[in-house]
Formats: sequence, C-alpha cells, structure tokens
Amino acid sequence: MEFIQGDFFTRFFEKENDVFFNLGLDEHGQKIFKAAQDAGIDTKEYLDRHYEQWLEFCNLFDIEYDNFYRTSDSEHHRKVSEVWEKFTKSGLIYKKKYQGQYCEGCESFKQDKDLEEGKCPDHPHLDIQIIEEENYFFKLSSFKKSLITNYLEQDETFYTKEQIEKFIKAKYIKKKPFQPFLFPTSKKPELANLIDSVEDISISRLKSSVPWGVPVPGDEEQTIYVWFDALLNYVFSANETGDFKWSGFHEYPRNCRTIQICGPDNLRFQGLIFQALLHALDLAHTDKLLVHGTILDDQGRKIGKSLGNTIDPVQQLEKFGLEAIRYYILSLSTFGNTNWDEDTIVKIYNAHLVNDYGNLIARTLHLIDKKEVEIVGPEDSFKEKVDASLKQASNFIEESYNIHDYCSKLNELVKSGNQYINEKEPWKQDDYTVSLNNLYYLLTEVTEYYSPIIPQKIEEVKTALLNLKKEILFARI
Repeated sequence: MEFIQGDFFTRFFEKENDVFFNLGLDEHGQKIFKAAQDAGIDTKEYLDRHYEQWLEFCNLFDIEYDNFYRTSDSEHHRKVSEVWEKFTKSGLIYKKKYQGQYCEGCESFKQDKDLEEGKCPDHPHLDIQIIEEENYFFKLSSFKKSLITNYLEQDETFYTKEQIEKFIKAKYIKKKPFQPFLFPTSKKPELANLIDSVEDISISRLKSSVPWGVPVPGDEEQTIYVWFDALLNYVFSANETGDFKWSGFHEYPRNCRTIQICGPDNLRFQGLIFQALLHALDLAHTDKLLVHGTILDDQGRKIGKSLGNTIDPVQQLEKFGLEAIRYYILSLSTFGNTNWDEDTIVKIYNAHLVNDYGNLIARTLHLIDKKEVEIVGPEDSFKEKVDASLKQASNFIEESYNIHDYCSKLNELVKSGNQYINEKEPWKQDDYTVSLNNLYYLLTEVTEYYSPIIPQKIEEVKTALLNLKKEILFARI
C-alpha cells in the first residue's frame, strides 16, 4: 500500500514538478539476523534474496522509483558513522546505564502506557524483555521546543488554544499564518502527546545482543540502533551527488516540498525522532507527514501470521489483475483502516472501470468512428464544467492528500459523461458533432487524471483515443 501510494503521488506531482521518489529496505537489527540464522544462510545473502523480491514486486505493481535504498550498503554505513561523529562532537550523544522494556517485534523500547496487559499491542505473541545495558543516548528531549515551534508554525490547530498561549508567553512561537502538517488530523493529539512527554532515547545496543548493524564509531562493543540508522536514509537519498557534504547539502531539501508516508505504528519515529534528527543536522523539517491506516481482513481483523490471515499481494495480482489491485488500494486510501475484501475488489473494479470509464470510452469512440466526426474541441460551457470537476479532484490531493476523494471525483465525472450520452442520444441527432466533441474532451482530460492510478492501462487508453477506434479496454472480472 505504501509503495503504491508513493508511486501515485510521484506520478501526480510530476505533471508540473520535478519529483524524487525514494523507497527501500531497512536491513539491520535483531529480527533480520535471527531470520537469516533460522534459514541457515549468511545475513547478507538473506537480504540480497529479499532485495531481489522487492525489485520484482515494484516491477509487477508498476512502481516507478528514483532511488531504492538499502541500509546494508557500505556507503550508508559510512554516512551514518559521519552523522554519529558529528552528533558526538556537538554533545548530542552520551553514554549511560539504564533498564527498559523492549519489544523484539518493534525493535524498540516501550513505556508502561505503550503496553496492553504487559504486551505490545502490535506483537501480543511476544514477551516483553526487560533489558539492562549501558548504551549511547541521543538528547531527544533537547529538541522539545524546536518541535513544538515547527508544528505550530505549520498548523495552528496542532495544540489547544490554551497550550498555544502558553507557548507564545514562553516565546516558543509568534502569531503567524499556519499550514497543515500531519494527515490525518486525528493523529495530532497522539503526536502532540509524544512531543510533550519526550525523553532522551537509546540509540545503540550491545553488539552481543544485536550483532547485525552499523558499528558505533570507536566502540567495538556497540551497534547503532536500527531505527537511528534507518531514518537517516531519507536524508542521504535526497543528496543527488551521492557525496554527503554538510556545506553543500542544505539547498536540496530546503527548496522543495518533502512528503513522507508511514504506517500508524511509526508516528513516534517519523513525526518525533526523525524531525529532531533533521533539526540536529540543520536541515528543513518534513513538510507533510501522511500516516496511512492498517489493512484489515474481510472480517475487520488485523492481518498477521498468528491469525493465519496473511494475504499474498502477488497472488492477488494474478487473480484480479494490476488495474483492479491498484485502483482498489488507491480508491480506499483515506488514511483510515482498510478492509481487504475480494468481493469488494471485483465490485469496485467492474462498476468504476468497466461499466463507467471503459463503457464511456467504447461508446464514444464507436460513435465518433461510425459518424466520422472531426475532433475540433468542446463547447466552452461544457469545457468549464469538466475543468471545474478536475480542479476539485486536484485540490483533494494538493490540499489534503486524499486519494479516495480524488478517485471518487473522477468516477463522478465519468458517470456524468455516461448520463450526458444517454440524454443527448447522439446516434439519433442530425447535429451530433458537438455532443461527441464534448465527450471526447471529457475523456481525454479525465484520462490524464487516471494516469497516476492505473498508468499501464492508461497508455492503451491514450492510443485508442488517438486512433478514434472502439476498443474494449477493461475486461470484466
């Protein structure tokens, strides 16, 4: 879901902008090391196999990326070490003994408030480990003021009015216009609480416990914490030159909009820890953080191995086809939880793409071909209505990143085209040129907007529109 959403936003925004799309694999930590051991193979070989699978996955689902990042790469290790040394020199890293509640599934430490009946809610089948170690810590608490300032500068609704007045008195912020940062807005209280209760965090583990990762510079007994090194991939990937130089790096992220997509269990890492790392590096904060929901099964249960309800995306692709899967995922992308239901996949695909969009294409091109219509352009009033609808669709992405409403608006426009052709009945008219030119304009324009959703099929649609010959482009499931 994340990869397909990222691909959609890339294709949508690159119509008018230069876009750099980074995705990849977090390849360090205890879980990966154990999985390789259980498989009886070298850890790097284990990772390389998964890397090849993910490349094939991107190819199968038509995901066009600019950079596929691997944290096991030696260049990543070098850059992480450079950041570590920079933070150490600036006094942001220190060493201390501590005891904490550790979830191996999340590979992170938990507070009592994060647990349900002593278990991690995301990994209830695993026992929480009580770990006592001497590790390195990052002074995350020192960034509380800067994080509050950053979020309030972007979104005045992030905190209550009383809290805002308190921050103004404390000279954290000034009164100024604001822009939303976090989507969905329902996540704001959770992130605000994370910032309010922020504490310094452990950023290393004993090598004897976690042997697979980036070594701590100058300390052979410690491994850099998996989340600390993985989060930095966003910074490194944005550097076009590939040579990480502090003096010349700042301009690239400052002169663009950065959009970050993450899952609901990653808000602490993406919205709190990573933003503090950016501030520590004197880099711009993320502009938009999009937190998607969880995919549930058709009974509303969270998908997991313990319940035996896992779903193989490649099998779904083979069963329903690329257009059905991509359209289903994107048309349900509301930032809330999503039920994966095969009956609904078929229902939505057949209704929206076969009956509505595909049918309108076939009917319009058949009449244009049969009546040998010259394409000269639409009526001004019809064009204005189409353009207004497409503008509304664009606004759903530009203003709120709501792909669901974007898809719904396109389908609404296509339905209006089918209604128009039924009302005008151009096959009965003597002057059918105007109505068919209007329909042709609607199709050519809405097709461009469908392109980020089902790009492969849209290339076939564009060819058919150029040839002005009827084609059945969407086969019923």
